[in-house]
Amino acid sequence: SMSCEDHDFLSASSQFITHTVGRTLGTMNLKPTPIDTKGYEALLELVRQTNTDSFDLYYGLFLYNQNATDELERLEYGLERVKKSLLSKLHDIARQEMFPAAMVEKDDEPLRLVK
Repeated sequence: SMSCEDHDFLSASSQFITHTVGRTLGTMNLKPTPIDTKGYEALLELVRQTNTDSFDLYYGLFLYNQNATDELERLEYGLERVKKSLLSKLHDIARQEMFPAAMVEKDDEPLRLVK
């Protein structure tokens, strides 16, 4: 059995992150398309549900959740990590296209030009 405190903590936490993601996606003005996936439809539904609730409800989830600030930072950090992974891969591909055979990488040695 779960204590009331544990229930309230978990509930506030899950509702806050749900509303934060929904409201964040809501700022993107996403629209349905004729070829929506189930996942995209779920995101549109999340936006609809969270953005029709009052901002005061969302603010209450923030105000009464002692971990809300940490959760915002974790969400921001997670997005930043995903973004860096994408950009890093793009950078690697661009570098390979620009310098196809001109660069050689050895185990722990830095890249060096090959004559």
